[in-house]
Amino acid sequence: MSWSEDEFATLDLGDERRNQRAIRVADQLGSAPHESIPKACGGWAESKAAYRLFDNPEGGVG
Repeated sequence: MSWSEDEFATLDLGDERRNQRAIRVADQLGSAPHESIPKACGGWAESKAAYRLFDNPEGGVG
């Protein structure tokens, strides 16, 4: 189990896919805190997923 899975074990953003995305994004950003979101996420699709998570008014984290 990663630190983010442990930290967010009780996370409820209203959808299990959103919960998993938040955990994955936290893990990516936590692994490279000094990097930009695109560089830390490692690709366009992963970066887009992070930005969508942050911008989601119905259960996002931003």
